[in-house]
Amino acid sequence: MRIRRAAALACLAVGIGGGQPLPGDLRDTLATRFSLSAADLQKIEAGEAFGKLISGDRVDDLQLLGIILVRTDPERFIRAYKDIAHFEDTKEVRFTAKFSNPPKMTDLDGFRIPDLDADRIRACRPGDCAYKLPDWVMREFQTKIDWSRPDAQAKADALVRKTWIDYLNRYRLQGNPALTVYYDTPTPFSVADGVKQLIGELTVARNRLPEFIRYLQEYPNARPPDTEDFFYWQEASFGLKPVVRTSHVIIEKLPRPDGTHYVIASKMLFATHYFRAAIELKYVYPVRSPDGRPALYLIAYQRSYVDGMTGVTGAFLRHIVPGRSQESLIRNLKLAKDRLEQGM
Repeated sequence: MRIRRAAALACLAVGIGGGQPLPGDLRDTLATRFSLSAADLQKIEAGEAFGKLISGDRVDDLQLLGIILVRTDPERFIRAYKDIAHFEDTKEVRFTAKFSNPPKMTDLDGFRIPDLDADRIRACRPGDCAYKLPDWVMREFQTKIDWSRPDAQAKADALVRKTWIDYLNRYRLQGNPALTVYYDTPTPFSVADGVKQLIGELTVARNRLPEFIRYLQEYPNARPPDTEDFFYWQEASFGLKPVVRTSHVIIEKLPRPDGTHYVIASKMLFATHYFRAAIELKYVYPVRSPDGRPALYLIAYQRSYVDGMTGVTGAFLRHIVPGRSQESLIRNLKLAKDRLEQGM
């Protein structure tokens, strides 16, 4: 009863202020499942970028919810998003590029891991490595490359490119079981297990979009209609080290009586540092402005298992990383809104 009364008051305030009321089902979900207050909802309806940290059961579990009103139509948003190199051109991101379908070696021409260091590679052992790598890749770096030769760096870069493309194409055939196991710490981390757990806890999405979540789990099988995929890689800076990561994007078109909705999933397949596993969902919910023009609510939910959040150092990072991540999400939502409303 309190939630309904607060929602009614917020709707009245929005109507008076000329904002954009949230659709009833979206408002209820945000209030009941994500505990947004009437004041939070009113800010969103007024057009402000909103970001919230969500507490998890484990210290390395970073969850964020973000929402923003964008005055454009869903189809234009999706066209902009599929141009991922421009869409994700943000403060943290240094470079973004799509892979071909299927991925091929030439997609990575000229690329090199930005912090690949011969001494650190030679020092890599299962359980102790400066990079997130499977144990067999550590051995290949140490046995197939003569680091004393002047062409060692070029050969290392070529090995990275071959390993990367082979990995992506195995995933395209086998899905999550092909995902790697990191041996950079004493306790190996299975990316497949991490992704499985993250997907398994997408309870709101599972209840509303069961076929989409099933495809996220069982790819390349169980593809829903009106679905498309692409892969991309990115070099970004989230801390002291540059991060190179690869993601699989799935976009599903959802015809609804009130217009065309879209859901987008981005599943991280690999990262060189910081991230063990990560999933992001975006939902595009169409609405109409009071003057009849198209608009949409963009809802973003990010969840990742991150390094370094335990122990003495972790206690320090837990005071810094979540807040900075929330600020980054809000900043990037604003950037997307500005670009779409100003014509990119």
